[in-house]
Amino acid sequence: MNISVEVTGNLLEYLDKKVQKGFYKSRSEVVREAIRWMIQRDLQEQMEAKGLTMDELEKLRGEVSGEVIKKKFGKKLKDNS
Repeated sequence: MNISVEVTGNLLEYLDKKVQKGFYKSRSEVVREAIRWMIQRDLQEQMEAKGLTMDELEKLRGEVSGEVIKKKFGKKLKDNS
């Protein structure tokens, strides 16, 4: 989906510098990355409000993904050993 956004001269210069330095391929790519960072920050704030840190989340994610892998592939992994 496409949208149109107006930015001030300073913001446009900032976007262009990121592209010129080769960090991004286009202005749109810079804007998409900024939105992803904003989403990540909002999620982190929500987690912190519930008393959960990023480190704790990563630990839980590792535990859960390990359990899911064992549950889904455990027998196959044992058979291939």
